[in-house]
Amino acid sequence: MADKIEHRMTAPWLLASAMLLFSLALIEKGLNTVGTSLPMTDVFPRQLLDWAVTLLMFDIALTLRQMFEIQLDGRREG
Repeated sequence: MADKIEHRMTAPWLLASAMLLFSLALIEKGLNTVGTSLPMTDVFPRQLLDWAVTLLMFDIALTLRQMFEIQLDGRREG
């Protein structure tokens, strides 16, 4: 058991970038309500939210795959 190597397929950069896009969307929407916007964004807040959700879906898929492989390894050993 000590020589078993765990393969982790998590991608924390997906989660971090999704949270960054989500916060940018919230800030942009808040600024849009007062009539201004962020100078670095040329898209609508809805598009930022769509991109954030897409990244979160990829992160969830990788996490589920990792859990499935861990479960399969447990069945093979036990």
